[in-house]
Amino acid sequence: MAGEATFVSRAERDQVIVGVTGASGGLGGRTVRMLAGAGHRVVALTRDPGAALAGAGRAAPERVEARRVDFDEPAGLPAALAGIDRLLIVSTDAWEPARRIAQHRAAIDAAVAAGVGHVVYTSLVACDGPPELLNSAHRATEEHLRGCGLPWTILRNAIYASGVAELLAPAVSTGRHVTNAGDGAVAYVARDDCAAVAAAVLAAGPGPARGLAGRTLDVTGPEALTADHLAGLLGARLGRPVEVVHVDDDAYRDRLVGAGTPAPVAAALVALGRAVRSGRYGRVSTTVPELTGGPARRVDASVAVAS
Repeated sequence: MAGEATFVSRAERDQVIVGVTGASGGLGGRTVRMLAGAGHRVVALTRDPGAALAGAGRAAPERVEARRVDFDEPAGLPAALAGIDRLLIVSTDAWEPARRIAQHRAAIDAAVAAGVGHVVYTSLVACDGPPELLNSAHRATEEHLRGCGLPWTILRNAIYASGVAELLAPAVSTGRHVTNAGDGAVAYVARDDCAAVAAAVLAAGPGPARGLAGRTLDVTGPEALTADHLAGLLGARLGRPVEVVHVDDDAYRDRLVGAGTPAPVAAALVALGRAVRSGRYGRVSTTVPELTGGPARRVDASVAVAS
């Protein structure tokens, strides 16, 4: 993978054990495969160890050990993290902030108890802004991690580019992209790039790893796109114009709920659109090329999927 020149030597790899939570999910699974494929010893931590091992595929599965963890069962977490030198905590998908905060704190506390040497956490860009629904859990987790006493690195990932396809799906049939995001822009990031950055941090040699400790890094795509940009990309793909329809938060919530979106998810999506509208997601960083050695992927491919 890109950036391998900064990795530890093969002899050192055999002595450093890297743990990845959420290992049967999209981001965690990709990170496990990248690390194992580069020759690192990886502990895949998940509620479904079988799925994590299957997901390792051909990427040196003999270097992957799967262990069951459940952040809602904190008593068993220290034992599951035993022997791990560097740990990636992938933020959970719990929609309730209180539950998510409790899950993340349990994982961090278990890392302390297990003697993990360095914890990396996947957060969200702009989570230090106003206390939107999506921000509160990440902000509380970051504060807990900074005070835990272990070396840490926070990766504030932008909104995944893969979500653009789902966002634009209704517009494929209707020709209208309805949004409450106004003229706000988003520097959508590819999940593969987030995984490559996480793997680079976890696999960095002793010197580079020390340089990354105590840092909070934005992980974004190469450009910030507005709803008008996305509609233009989709329209070009479809060969016909796509109209952008701007609505307020209440109308957008009603539209989502009317389409069958669960109320908590609809509330989070409305809050996300409001945050985008405020301009907090438009910042573009250079983290991906700096840590992986390759350019950040553009969002065009995700728009193509939508059509």
